[in-house]
Amino acid sequence: MSFRQFPATDPNGEPYVVIEFKPEAKGDASASSDGKPRYELADGRHLVRDGREFRTVGGELTLTV
Repeated sequence: MSFRQFPATDPNGEPYVVIEFKPEAKGDASASSDGKPRYELADGRHLVRDGREFRTVGGELTLTV
């Protein structure tokens, strides 16, 4: 599994760091079952990606890259 970090901001301009985790190989035990990248905030909250926007699963936070 590899990862990268990139900056994002909330609607108020507050900065956040989005972390993208990407599986490298099918045999990688830590990869998600569908082989797609997953996204999280530095505090561990999971994010759902929609183009250049990311939302927390509960929808309480929306970020733009």
